[in-house]
Amino acid sequence: MERPPEDAGGSPTLFQLSARAVTANMERLEEDVWGLPAVILQALLPLLNIYYLERIEPAAVRKGLSTQSVWCKLWNDVMKSKPSRFGTVTCWRKKFLEAFFHNVLRGILDVSSDRRLHDRRFSPLEHSSQHVSELTICNKQQGVTALTPAVLECLAQSVETLKFLHLRSSDPRTQQSLRQLLHHLIHHGRVSKVSVLSWPCPDNQLLVLILTLSAGYWQPDLDPPCALCLQTPADPPDDSSLSALLSLQPLNISQSARGASEQSLAPPGKRSARRAPPRSKVSPPTGRGAGGPATDLYDFIFSVSAVEEGGSSPPTSPLSTAIHCRSIRALNLHNVPLTLYSCRSLCHLLRSWTSLERLTMAYNDLGANISLVLEALSALSQDPGCSLSVFSLSDFSTAVPLLQLLHTVLRIFPHLQLLSLSYDLESHSELERPGAMHVPENDLKQLELRFPQDPIQVERLVSVLKASPSLVELSLDNATFPGQDVLRLVLTVILECNVALRRLSFHDMKLADARCEIVHLLNHSRLEEIKLSFCHLFESSDFLNEFVAAVKRNPSVKILKLCGNRLGNDGLCALADLFSSDSLSGIHYLDVSSNCIKPDGLLRFAKRLGGFGKIKLRQLSISQNLLDRDPALAHEALQSLEGVCCVISDSWDSSQAFVDHVSVM
Repeated sequence: MERPPEDAGGSPTLFQLSARAVTANMERLEEDVWGLPAVILQALLPLLNIYYLERIEPAAVRKGLSTQSVWCKLWNDVMKSKPSRFGTVTCWRKKFLEAFFHNVLRGILDVSSDRRLHDRRFSPLEHSSQHVSELTICNKQQGVTALTPAVLECLAQSVETLKFLHLRSSDPRTQQSLRQLLHHLIHHGRVSKVSVLSWPCPDNQLLVLILTLSAGYWQPDLDPPCALCLQTPADPPDDSSLSALLSLQPLNISQSARGASEQSLAPPGKRSARRAPPRSKVSPPTGRGAGGPATDLYDFIFSVSAVEEGGSSPPTSPLSTAIHCRSIRALNLHNVPLTLYSCRSLCHLLRSWTSLERLTMAYNDLGANISLVLEALSALSQDPGCSLSVFSLSDFSTAVPLLQLLHTVLRIFPHLQLLSLSYDLESHSELERPGAMHVPENDLKQLELRFPQDPIQVERLVSVLKASPSLVELSLDNATFPGQDVLRLVLTVILECNVALRRLSFHDMKLADARCEIVHLLNHSRLEEIKLSFCHLFESSDFLNEFVAAVKRNPSVKILKLCGNRLGNDGLCALADLFSSDSLSGIHYLDVSSNCIKPDGLLRFAKRLGGFGKIKLRQLSISQNLLDRDPALAHEALQSLEGVCCVISDSWDSSQAFVDHVSVM
């Protein structure tokens, strides 16, 4: 059966009139509509409002119909914006309804403005809440008070990630509603990750509320009580959790450090999660030798314990009567400065947060408070139920040397899977201990380090690399070595000690004088992904030929990123040989961004690739090059590459950039 044609004069056809009548009476005709033939149902889809369009989905799927184009048109008509990663939207239905929920919640979308968004039978929030997997609460938590028990119940079944963005203080009624939201979604829902982002002046009370409920602690409401809590009584925390959480008084760093040291000094079979009673007075250590882990941690905390003890302490009463419920597995605090008060609150929670698997702290202005975090993590590591496997810490400046911090974390948590440390500045020269420190063998699989400008102590880096035989991914950013011999040593250690390494990334490092080691690494490693960006790699054209020859002999490398290495036109054309018939290379992704490539060079490259026939290259990134110098020639080059691979480009204006590739201009 064919779809009835529209009237040539523009007036509605009989079919269209009937379809409009049907969609206007869906309340009575719904079940009959689902049974219509597929061709008629397909014509009805664009006329349905979002509520019936959602309800028709199972029937449409059974009849082999897709509603995706209708939801995509709704997005374009209602949202009037291009979504991020436009080409990767896999379900426009979910995409639209999730954004629809947030816009209605914040009061920025009037459902009465479009007949497709309004139906008296349905609640917009309740109807769309089942599609919200990532809930974002902004500013003064607009709309949180409008979340009914029915909406909360739906959100508890769908939301997995909870984000707080640009928060500001709110009134007590809103905070009470937020408390109920956190309780339902975390303690009785599916939320496993909480992110608090971009909160330059956090409200300590509100931040501690979010952290406390995220850690699973709940003060039951007296009026009305939580029905879910009454149905499922929570298991009380063990003694170690209570002892850590009920003593929320200002920390004495020396006492805490001594307690952590005594725990780690105990024999493995005798360790207990319960702390040693605090001593009345503990003197700082007289020596700072390279002793065992306990001594190192003890010395480390004392070296950075210049924390003022002033200010109010975290409240004790809420947790003293709290019950312990389900807690989240991932916490992300990004651009949220932590005061001494809020840092202490977080650290006391961290001590017994055994469900936590991923902890990300970025730009929290910790300063010397890093000692509190490390002490809390040390206590957590003693708990047999500890699950932490990913730890990421970054800030503008660090109060301790980055590599000393790296050693300390690995001694506390030798079973970490991923560790990322990133700093711009160091402000600790008077605290740094010379020489290498012992690092026990660890299970680390991914290590990411972004160094400040100061030259690094290579002995410490080498000791970590040697102690990490399971390392699969290594990323070093802005590493400054005191000499090229030191750099060569690091490359040699990577090849000899990290045989499991598959992904290697060097950024903003001078590698021009380590050519032999790089070629040796390419010839003898099993790397699958190599990133060498802004490394002054090809200052000599002779090395480019050596590099290409080495990669041609390596079948394991699949991803090669060489952005910012002064390739120019000739360098790009030399890379074309990676895909010649005599090459063993298996590269399918090549990044040559920021290499001062001009349109004529890209065209030469495209023609050389075309001459090789079918090649393995699938994606080519050429962003931030000089393609705007000759748009017509650039267009011709891009057309030539269309049949060869997918090209990732941009509309970069090269006239506004600082050009340092003078030699290839």
